[in-house]
Amino acid sequence: MSTYPHTLKNQAETALVEPRFDFIAKYHAVADLRRLAQKHPGVLDSQTIFSVEQLLLSSAFGRVRQAYFLFREAASVMTDMATIPGCNGLGAKALACLNGLLLKTDGSAHRGVAEALGSLPVNIIGQRLSIGRSASAPRISWTRLLSINGLTKTGTPRYIGRSLVVDISGKNQLLVAKLAKKGDTAVGLQKEVRWMERLKQPDYAAGCRFHIPRPLQVERQRVFRINHIPLAPPDNFQMHPDGLAIAFIAHQDYFVYPNDHRVDGKNAREMLGRNAYLLGWLTTKGVIHDAPIPLFHNRTQRLRRDDQGRYQWFRSGRLDQWLNSCAFPNLGLSGLRDFEHLETFCGRGRNLYRHIGSHFLSLLLVAGSHFRCRDKTKMGLDENGQPVDARDLFDRQLLQAMILDVFECYFAGFTGTSASPALPVDLDRLVPRMVEEMGVDRHMTELLRRVDQAHMTDAAFLDFLRQRGYEDDLLEGLIRGEEDILIPSGPHLGDFNRQTSLPELIECVAAMSAVCIAGRFVTEVSNAI
Repeated sequence: MSTYPHTLKNQAETALVEPRFDFIAKYHAVADLRRLAQKHPGVLDSQTIFSVEQLLLSSAFGRVRQAYFLFREAASVMTDMATIPGCNGLGAKALACLNGLLLKTDGSAHRGVAEALGSLPVNIIGQRLSIGRSASAPRISWTRLLSINGLTKTGTPRYIGRSLVVDISGKNQLLVAKLAKKGDTAVGLQKEVRWMERLKQPDYAAGCRFHIPRPLQVERQRVFRINHIPLAPPDNFQMHPDGLAIAFIAHQDYFVYPNDHRVDGKNAREMLGRNAYLLGWLTTKGVIHDAPIPLFHNRTQRLRRDDQGRYQWFRSGRLDQWLNSCAFPNLGLSGLRDFEHLETFCGRGRNLYRHIGSHFLSLLLVAGSHFRCRDKTKMGLDENGQPVDARDLFDRQLLQAMILDVFECYFAGFTGTSASPALPVDLDRLVPRMVEEMGVDRHMTELLRRVDQAHMTDAAFLDFLRQRGYEDDLLEGLIRGEEDILIPSGPHLGDFNRQTSLPELIECVAAMSAVCIAGRFVTEVSNAI
């Protein structure tokens, strides 16, 4: 082999470690090392790992806007060494170095390392869900729904969200009629029922408590039109004009959440750990729950933004109404719920890493909300306009145990191994920061911009403001679209249109996701040998 690859390697490594080389020179050096990994992997060695590590630990480019791209490509040199045959057997050493860097870096370097690890190839191919074509939805009354299924109600019907729920005879059972909202489709409703049927199959047995609801049919149809319901829907719910609905038998614990004020810390911790396992385990089956809780960067702008205002955690932006997002999580005592949010995953790489990150972020936010829900009166601003201080509600030791359980259980579910590595997160730093930001409601407002007002009718504009505390005397004289309006809508994690106030949580989520992907990669490689 020509000496050129060795010469190029030495020049690139020198450029990475010597401060006289500028940003552009270092970027080209990283690109040279990635090309060598593809064409001449045998020339890369321990010195390559050392040189890349020194670049990632350097603070020289911390304020450069494009630094993330440099650091991601640099970290990818090491993932190349782990995935490309012929790299002198240094793959394990390269991955161990990256894992250590998750604890030693922050900012752009940390994101680059995490995303490189999160892009490691893992073999996850989900089975497509066949929904089929639905016939015309039959019509049925509430009373008839009970009678044709041989159900006897033992309690008073009530609404939980948009679901009409009643206790029925039998062991710990509920009848749940989930009403379609305006804009829903029969296909979307049928999808949720199909997932219930799919997850009841033996291949999806989780090995831990996970109660899958039993769907009911009307005239052999999964979706029906319900009428003569015993209780009018909540005022803030716009029911589908045709009365579309689905119904299922759920366990009595279906609506028991980790942040219910009646749930103690021990049981909340168990719920979070078990649901973390279930989310990780389902992901390996190619089934992604894409909304354990609804996460938004900005709910108000969701109608005009391409991303519908949904939160992209890896961008570290402000998180909108974090406590409201946690109010009714799709995980609880009976396991995961709301299967309308399940999607088949057949991709690879960074998309999977981002899905897993959304799972971790949701679980950790719900963990924080468990403590805030111990006293819901301690929220918002006091009579002097100062943020309410609810830090005394937090048990730091329990919060730390919840974080560890969430990581270890998800790792076990996702990798199929119980021996999780040490979490590369400084919990002594993270936990106090979570208590500080989640326990004091500093960020309570947002702007209703003129461009968002333009997408509303006058009636919707006034209703929007009334729902957010504007009295009629304050609404007098307000003209839609005339000016931006400051509205109270928090608590948020971060100021409006700014970055998150809790970047440590985002870095934790990135580290957890990266380690899980790397763990799955190593397991698959070991099983293939």
